[in-house]
Amino acid sequence: MTVLFIGGAYQGKAALAKRLYPALPLETNLQDRVREELENGRDPMALKARLLGKAVTCDETGCGVVPVDPAMEGWREAVGRLCCALAAEADAVVRVIAGVPQWIKGEAP
Repeated sequence: MTVLFIGGAYQGKAALAKRLYPALPLETNLQDRVREELENGRDPMALKARLLGKAVTCDETGCGVVPVDPAMEGWREAVGRLCCALAAEADAVVRVIAGVPQWIKGEAP
């Protein structure tokens, strides 16, 4: 089972993932993994295979002001594209706002 938790920073995504899916390995802060891949000249989409079968948390990066720095804009786009690809294969996608889950795909366990 793969579950993607998305939402703003510090909204309780990891705590909720641990509570709802304790048997799944937890991968937090996907946006940081994407940044590392880009900084090392690797394709972030290659992360997708490693994330299947886990509960994954990712901060929303596409909301707000578009960055002036092209590298930051590229990072933001890469995060969004990876989340879209992961969501397409995930069993559940959960948006978390102030610790409250909203199932976008799938159902509550």
